[in-house]
Amino acid sequence: MSRSASTYGAAATVAFCLLIVGSNVPGPLLPIYRNHLDLSAFTVTALFAAYLVGLVATFTVVARTRLPAYATRMLPIAVAVCSLGDIALLVGNHSVAWLFAGRVLVGISVGLGTGAAATIVLATRGERGRAIAATGTLLGSFLGLLLAAVVADTLPGPTTTVYYFHLALLASAIVALAATHARARSAVALLIRGRPDEEPVTADVVEPAGLPTTGARPPQPHPPRVRLAGFALGTAGWAIGGVVVGLLPTVVTDMTGSGSIIMTSLGPIVLIGVACIAPRIVRSLRPPLSASAIGAGAVLCFVGVWTTSLPTILAGCVVWGVGQGFAYASGLRIVTAALKPVDQGRIASQYASIAYGFTSVLAVSTGSIVSAAGMVAGLGFAAVVFVAMSIATITLGYGRWPD
Repeated sequence: MSRSASTYGAAATVAFCLLIVGSNVPGPLLPIYRNHLDLSAFTVTALFAAYLVGLVATFTVVARTRLPAYATRMLPIAVAVCSLGDIALLVGNHSVAWLFAGRVLVGISVGLGTGAAATIVLATRGERGRAIAATGTLLGSFLGLLLAAVVADTLPGPTTTVYYFHLALLASAIVALAATHARARSAVALLIRGRPDEEPVTADVVEPAGLPTTGARPPQPHPPRVRLAGFALGTAGWAIGGVVVGLLPTVVTDMTGSGSIIMTSLGPIVLIGVACIAPRIVRSLRPPLSASAIGAGAVLCFVGVWTTSLPTILAGCVVWGVGQGFAYASGLRIVTAALKPVDQGRIASQYASIAYGFTSVLAVSTGSIVSAAGMVAGLGFAAVVFVAMSIATITLGYGRWPD
């Protein structure tokens, strides 16, 4: 594999990570929007879920088409759409309608970028890039939450300044993609499809570097039941974000009365931070244990809200983070095992579509219950859902999990 292709793969990874950063920037700002625009808990969670609507709709299109075959064009378009989303969110400082529009645009950008990045990175990095959608999503989520919280707490314009920062980063990503692709165009096109960018795909793609060659037994897809367990594991892992990022900052704001964005965003920051770090420390965690951590974290978080104990809530986020850190990536590896680059992009989009679609439903449902019956009832409902999903995941994969 050429060095230029590898460099382009790295630029694509950074661009994708920045898309995820943009999707998570509004999370810590939700309590500010609620107070400034007089929003209900339901509207706050609907605002979070609006991103998922654009995301899932785009994922559905990508998963059912050959768009990932044109990944080198899709990714810059995704970055441009994300920039438009940032501009809408800037205007939305005084209008909730613009906030919803911005969230949908950012969702569309991430939907386009996920399939494109998954295709490019698998082609240019081989098997090491198989779970880039999971790794980039977790890292980008953490950086987005941290950036928004720190900027909102330390700089003027808490609901505007952070978007200017992000717009500058996106502009840099566009330049980097253009520069690296210009040097690696032919090599990347061959790795992805075995033919120039302009021609449609009608034949099998070539195998990327890192996959077994002649003489080695090629990797095989997992049985349907195990693939279903992989989808369930990833969905359970990612749905945590719908509660922790979309609702928990508002819950903690009401519970503590704190005006610090960093303080009220501790739950999401701890969750995503642990999810990023845990795989580097623990190295490996079998799927049943990841599912168990998801259920246990949900129970701890509910107990923390019930007893108004922030330390207990954060402990729940730590346990949740361990589960999420392995669940989404493990599920993605299971459902995409042995796929070629273009199919990897399509199935990665389908996988994310299911995970984010369920997250949207859970976030809005939980927010509705919080608005109608209070925080304890809402978080109790979420805990029951996560425990049920964890049990279902373990049951589906029992005795069949891959090593």
